[in-house]
Amino acid sequence: MTTAQQNTFQFAKAESDVDITVLNAVMADFSYANHAHEDFALGVTREGIQEFSCNGSQFRSAPGNIILFNPGDVHNGHPGNEDALKYTMLYLDPNHLLSLVGCASETGRKPFRIGENHFEDRMLRPLIMDMAQLVAGTAHTLLEYDHLLYEIAKRLAQRMGVFAPDAWKDTKDTLLLKVRDHIHDHISEDISIDDLSQVASISKYHFIRLFRSQFGLTPHRYILIHRINRAREALDSGIAPSTLAQELGFFDASHMNRHFKRAYGVTPKQYQRQLTK
Repeated sequence: MTTAQQNTFQFAKAESDVDITVLNAVMADFSYANHAHEDFALGVTREGIQEFSCNGSQFRSAPGNIILFNPGDVHNGHPGNEDALKYTMLYLDPNHLLSLVGCASETGRKPFRIGENHFEDRMLRPLIMDMAQLVAGTAHTLLEYDHLLYEIAKRLAQRMGVFAPDAWKDTKDTLLLKVRDHIHDHISEDISIDDLSQVASISKYHFIRLFRSQFGLTPHRYILIHRINRAREALDSGIAPSTLAQELGFFDASHMNRHFKRAYGVTPKQYQRQLTK
């Protein structure tokens, strides 16, 4: 393989209304000239060293480090040593992402920009890589894009010191109870946050913030937990795991298995086997 062939740039775009593009890049002898994006760029250096400048400051990114560019940030980049540089970058709609940061914040207002261009964050890194895998794959639902984007925005709000913890109100708003009932009645469908905000007749971002304050969970998390709890109830009654995924709105059995195991530590089949011993 020649050096020129080692420079690869693979782009993928999310199959949803959410505007997300992913770049997986390998750079052996390539250098970016000074440029800027209209998108919000958030990435992870996977292998090698990435040297870059942004708005006049110099940075050196090691494996596992996070790189962040606000829209309009002038930057460049190149490998920092003789090893090939490998990195993953998400390009996100800035209005959508920063509005979600506002949903997670104390004030509800989206920030104009995020101040860090280079840092280490063990919580944010896997979220970025999970989103990249989600865009590249096929086994996903609309809700997963919404959920991961909110988790990324939440972590950014935490880093900025503006995050407001999830709250819970004993007295629920009538519109939010209507949304909750809609979720329960349509749990087998590919529910999106846009659908639910329309049920409540309020804007998407105000809906997310209001739901979170009323139920102590984001709507994405509430739906996922409700699906997992419904799966557990069905398993308790002896229903075969293989028949549950579509009934409960999961993309397929492996999708259900993954989320069930994260909640209970075992797969649905393992859970049911333990009950019948």
